[in-house]
Amino acid sequence: MPSIRSCIALSLTLLSTFALARPTTGCHGDSGVRAVGETRGQAAGLARDLIKNTGVGTLMSIMNAEQHGGVVEGYPFGSMDYYVDDCDDSGTPLMLLSHLQINVQNARTRNAVSLAVRKLPAPGERGNPMVDPRVTLMGRLVDVPADKQAKAEACFVAKHPEAKWWLPGAGFHDFKWYTLDIQEMYYIGGFGGIHYIGWIDVDAYYQSRPRIASRPKSDEEIYSFLAQRDISQDAF
Repeated sequence: MPSIRSCIALSLTLLSTFALARPTTGCHGDSGVRAVGETRGQAAGLARDLIKNTGVGTLMSIMNAEQHGGVVEGYPFGSMDYYVDDCDDSGTPLMLLSHLQINVQNARTRNAVSLAVRKLPAPGERGNPMVDPRVTLMGRLVDVPADKQAKAEACFVAKHPEAKWWLPGAGFHDFKWYTLDIQEMYYIGGFGGIHYIGWIDVDAYYQSRPRIASRPKSDEEIYSFLAQRDISQDAF
């Protein structure tokens, strides 16, 4: 009797073969390959779930002329940072950043940053970053108004309790509250042809209601979901 893992692998192979045999309107930018796992609209909802349930990502900016003697000007720079989907569940990442951070210094010169977020494996799960969903949000950093900072602090510490040690006024006066004003976003659901890969409408993202996950879905659950989907539906 075949194992569950071998059945999953067979299902994935069949889905991949079916997807690659159907060149049609694009899901991978303008590549012309249709996704059979989710539509672009559904991908907006999945991206919303990913942002809501993760809480850590890579913040990126463009190096300015003041960094490292100017020899790295124009290069992309990224570092890990905490965030939360802001207190009102709006889909806008809330971040607590220091003015000593290179990303913040770069944003003062050119306020164009990105936040890359990927699905994190559940405890005890190995995970597979090549097939797991990830999304990149592009926008600008915006100061949180003073009258909203207490609420920002409460919801941020609820998600990241250790952040209480570097809150503004807790001895780390160089930290400030920011939100990421999203202008564009790019989603990679997994391998193209099976999952949607491409740009996501920001309005569709904001209109999606997030689902709070108790844990990230395993590969087996994702493949089972795909195997049960109506793969004849349109990609858009």
